[in-house]
Amino acid sequence: MKIDFSTIFLVILAVIPGLFAQRSRNLVAPRSLEAQGASAEFAELVALGIATHGVLAYLAAFCFILAGEIFRRSPLYFFHRLDALHVGQWCALHITEASLIAAAYVLVSFCLSYILGFVYGVLRLQSPLPRKLLVNGSWLARLGVRGVLAERPIIYEALNAKIENGIAKLVFVELEMKDGLGFYSGQLDQFAIVRDEEPHKPIFIINAYFKMDRDGIYEELRSDAVMIDLADVAILQIKQVAEDSVQIENP
Repeated sequence: MKIDFSTIFLVILAVIPGLFAQRSRNLVAPRSLEAQGASAEFAELVALGIATHGVLAYLAAFCFILAGEIFRRSPLYFFHRLDALHVGQWCALHITEASLIAAAYVLVSFCLSYILGFVYGVLRLQSPLPRKLLVNGSWLARLGVRGVLAERPIIYEALNAKIENGIAKLVFVELEMKDGLGFYSGQLDQFAIVRDEEPHKPIFIINAYFKMDRDGIYEELRSDAVMIDLADVAILQIKQVAEDSVQIENP
């Protein structure tokens, strides 16, 4: 079996760090539900991996500048030392040390990629630069553009808890079931993020109450939680409130 070391090198240095960054980013912000081809998925992984190495390079350069200024009163001192170093010859004479340094760099890149993924997720949620340039910019209106389209499904925009003063609001829902099957009310705990055209959208509510008809009185359900498919819901009402203003009582 022929081993392609160039492919292995690419996977270790670019694809795997990108995979770590992508997975941690998806823990913070929902990924696009649009189907991506293999080429697009691979390109995103490589881009995220290369970004990690770029951040590492600038961090290392900053450390060299800081160390040069502190110890030698010359910010470029260690850069000059590196320029004078014959890397290939040194690696050939110090195979063990070079291997350990390379392994350490790969592990550091993996860890940094995972951390950067959270940063990417926060930026995707907040989008400070695009929001200022596109959403809040008046120049788009002069061009006839009233807003910027988003990829996130409506269910996410409607049910995702808003942040106020650094604290997430609590989301409460009231659901009128189809075919006269009653009303449910309670605090939203979890919900599935699926495409808008997908009819089945499960949600998970706690502190749940139920009444059979519109004029009835809600009664607390003796259960830990209730899972409801929005495909069986006729009307969904949503209210987000600050946690410190909530009193759990019969709705």
